[in-house]
Amino acid sequence: MERTTQRNMDKNIDCLSQGAHQAVDRASSAASQVMDRVGEKGEEWMEMKDNWVQGARDYVRAHPIAALGIAAAAGYLFSMISRWR
Repeated sequence: MERTTQRNMDKNIDCLSQGAHQAVDRASSAASQVMDRVGEKGEEWMEMKDNWVQGARDYVRAHPIAALGIAAAAGYLFSMISRWR
């Protein structure tokens, strides 16, 4: 009787272990898919940032006086907002 009980316990432990391994494999696969998507989006965002920075540089080269005025106005607004709080 003890041998049967031990075999049943071993069988149950094996089943639980197999189920846990399958769950970990599914979670790992899902996490990998999400990371792939996030990585692709991150690359798109970095490219977008690079495009914006290059656009800003081009604007400053083409319109240096206007860029200075915009920077001064932005600095003034930022100082007013930070004082207000």
